Amino acid sequence: MEQDKTFNHRVPMSAREARIASASAEAALAGIGLRMHRIQPGEPLGDVPRLRREVYFHEQGQFGDRSKRVTDGLDDCGTTLAVEKGQQAIATLRLHDFSPLAVQVEYGSLFRIDEFARTWPLSQVAVGTRFAVQADQRSKPVVDRLMEEAYRWAQESRIQFCLLACEPFLHGVFEHYGFREYLPPAILPGGVDLLRMVLVMEDEPYLSECGSPLHRLIREPARALPSKAWLTRQFHAMS
Repeated sequence: MEQDKTFNHRVPMSAREARIASASAEAALAGIGLRMHRIQPGEPLGDVPRLRREVYFHEQGQFGDRSKRVTDGLDDCGTTLAVEKGQQAIATLRLHDFSPLAVQVEYGSLFRIDEFARTWPLSQVAVGTRFAVQADQRSKPVVDRLMEEAYRWAQESRIQFCLLACEPFLHGVFEHYGFREYLPPAILPGGVDLLRMVLVMEDEPYLSECGSPLHRLIREPARALPSKAWLTRQFHAMS
């Protein structure tokens, strides 16, 4: 995905400007027949399992015998985002903070969450999982809108760090939005590499530097200073 430098050097948005931008983004999606759906914990996932199955199993051939398990218990306590076209989900991402024990058990070791927990409330550390975009809908406006909604969710939840793990072919996608590796790749059984990446919320200089579309959503750049300093000290790979 080619980086878009349009948003470099803009000043952070006020809350009012962010609401206007969100409404404008919704209108733009509606103009091309799309809408953003935020599925709250416990709500039905609608068409999202079909999209996950199509991308993970039919397209990528992932998971082997586990390929049909495209939902799990964590769907009940997470917020699932979906960009929809009509009744069909075309892009999705699931979000959790680390306060539920089930999330710590599932993802804590992978992201070395114990190191965060010594300094930060786990309610301020989030993880994005189950990312999927329909093959014929992989356009920048669709993915931008999905990631913008994820950023707004993190702002509303007072998240300091957003974590994710991705295969190497997705590195450039998430780097474009401001994620960067903070640990060496994790090697899973079968020799699969997963890149462990982090986005520091409200990191105005870095989001500006990488041309992230999320830069225009920043409201409180001072919030990033202690979290960025701590992350750099704790994980030397970022220095």
